[in-house]
Amino acid sequence: MAENQNPQAGGPYTEQLPQNAKLFSILAYIGLLWLLGLLISPEKTSPFVRNHVNNGILLCIAAGIATALCWIPVVGWIIEGVVGVTCCVFAIMGIIAAAKTNYYTLPLVGEKIKILK
Repeated sequence: MAENQNPQAGGPYTEQLPQNAKLFSILAYIGLLWLLGLLISPEKTSPFVRNHVNNGILLCIAAGIATALCWIPVVGWIIEGVVGVTCCVFAIMGIIAAAKTNYYTLPLVGEKIKILK
C-alpha cells in the first residue's frame, strides 16, 4: 500500500475520489453529518472518506462526553469548555485538510482509536 493511502501519513490523497467524496469528508466534522459519509454509496467505501468519518465520530463522542460532564459544577464546566474548544479547533483543522484533499488524523487519539477500519 502506498504511503499516500495511509491515514496516518497526513499527506495528500492522490487516488481517484468518488464524485462527492470531498463534500462528505467535510460534512463529517459537522455534528452528526458524519452519518452521510458512512451510509451513502460509493463514498462509504473510499478510504479518504472513511478516515474523515472516523475523525468525525471521535469528535462527536468527545463532545457528548463533555456535555455529560457539564452537570458537575465548576469542574465539569471547565472540562466542557476545554473539550468544546478543542473539538472545534480539531474540526476546523479536519475541514481544511478535507478541502485540500489531505488525510487528517486527530492528535492524541486519532492514531490509537479506529472505529472504522
